[in-house]
Amino acid sequence: MNAQALSAKTLVSDPDRCRRILVVDDDEDERHIDCMMLSRAGYTVDTAADGEEAWKMLLSVSYDLLLSDHNMPRLCGLDLVERMRAAGMTLPIIINSGCLDLGKASSHSRLELAAVLHKPFEFTEVLDAVKHILPT
Repeated sequence: MNAQALSAKTLVSDPDRCRRILVVDDDEDERHIDCMMLSRAGYTVDTAADGEEAWKMLLSVSYDLLLSDHNMPRLCGLDLVERMRAAGMTLPIIINSGCLDLGKASSHSRLELAAVLHKPFEFTEVLDAVKHILPT
């Protein structure tokens, strides 16, 4: 089985397993805050600085949720989501951005976004959205 097929399989929910989240943002401070907040809430968190780095990680590690900025170098958030969906990856995705045209994101139903957060937002909004999608 190749890496794409392995990463695309749906995870079976295991209540004893810590949920794994990939946080993608080109802003190092944003990544750090998201990572600390989600880790304290009981999630295992990995980070990537852009969409291309995230794509490589998605091919080698199974995640339960992707939390991604939209406006990033090399591969933006929505393009990463399109690539993931084309590869058959079904994990829930939260997109956040200060410059994302929310109409554009919601008009792409095939992307099946779990949530879209528009910056600026309180970090509790991120945590609330994650807990709604992945209860601990």
